[in-house]
Amino acid sequence: MAEVGSRSKFYAYNSMLCLLKALEGKYVTVEIRNDKVIKGFLDMVESNMNLNMSSVVLTDVVGRSKQYARFYIQGRQIRYVMIPDDVDIIKAMNWQLGKHEYFRVKERKEQVKLFQRKVKSSEERAAKRKE
Repeated sequence: MAEVGSRSKFYAYNSMLCLLKALEGKYVTVEIRNDKVIKGFLDMVESNMNLNMSSVVLTDVVGRSKQYARFYIQGRQIRYVMIPDDVDIIKAMNWQLGKHEYFRVKERKEQVKLFQRKVKSSEERAAKRKE
């Protein structure tokens, strides 16, 4: 998995992108700018709204369909994403934002532990020097 910068995290959790992130793992329908409709399993959403999908059926304007095992959609090409009926939008966004808080708290706890270990080791070195 790619490293995510702080700017990307900020954008992801302070925009509607958090709703799209909450749809990861669901079957969604996406319409792109050239009026094609893409239905498939949403694997991953990137911070610039690029989508990685699998088991995709692409339907063009005329109605012809093609199947793809993997499909990548650039965020700028997306017109809209249909949210499945079984998804409660408010709960999904709250869950996604709560997940962010969980990892932020977990990251903070790890930083505190690391700092405490550094302080402890420096105190031990100082005590050895005094002996």
